[in-house]
Amino acid sequence: MQALASLLLAAAWMEPMPPPLAVLRNPDFDTDPVTAPAPTNWRWYLDSGTGGELVWDAAIGSPVAGSGRVRNFRSGAREDFWAQCVRLAPGPFTLRAAVSPQLKANASCELRIEVLNQPDCNTTAGLLLTASVANTTNNAGFETLEITRTAPLRSGAAWVSLIHRQTTAAEPGYSYCHFDHVEWDSQLLFSGSFE
Repeated sequence: MQALASLLLAAAWMEPMPPPLAVLRNPDFDTDPVTAPAPTNWRWYLDSGTGGELVWDAAIGSPVAGSGRVRNFRSGAREDFWAQCVRLAPGPFTLRAAVSPQLKANASCELRIEVLNQPDCNTTAGLLLTASVANTTNNAGFETLEITRTAPLRSGAAWVSLIHRQTTAAEPGYSYCHFDHVEWDSQLLFSGSFE
C-alpha cells in the first residue's frame, strides 16, 4: 500500500509539489487553465501513458460549466486520474464530488481518498486508510459520490483522487468521467459552498 503513494509521486508528477493545505484548491475546476498544462492545482496520472487523456472541459460541469475530464480509449486494466494532497487531522471527515459518467462496459468513475501518517504526501508516508466509491449511473448526467470515514490517529495528510478505472475485460472505445464540485469537510475546515 505504501508503494502506491511512492508510485504516484515517482511516476505521475514532474514538477515540485506545493505544500498541502487544509483546503482543496480549485475544487470546481473553474480556474482558467489556458496557460497551464492542466486545471490549476490538480495533478494528473496517466496509466502507462497509453490511451488516457486528462483535460479541462469548458462546456460540461456541475453546477456550472467547467470540469476535469478523464477518459481512456484503450482496452484492458487501466487507471487514469486527477489527484491533490490535503492536510487531514485525526477524526471524522466527508469527501464528495460530482461525476458525470459516460462509460464503456467494465469501466467506472471513482472517488478515492488515501489517508497518510505524515503531514504531506511524500514517498516515505505510510498509508493508514483507503476508501473509495464508484458511480452508480451511466447516463452522462451528474451524480454525487460521497465518502464519510474517521481518519485514524497519526493522520496528517491525504491524497484525494478522481479516477477513471477499467478492468481487464474492458474493450477498446472511449469512456468518460467528468468530475466537478469537490467538497471537503473535516475538522480542519468546511468548504461546502462554492457558487
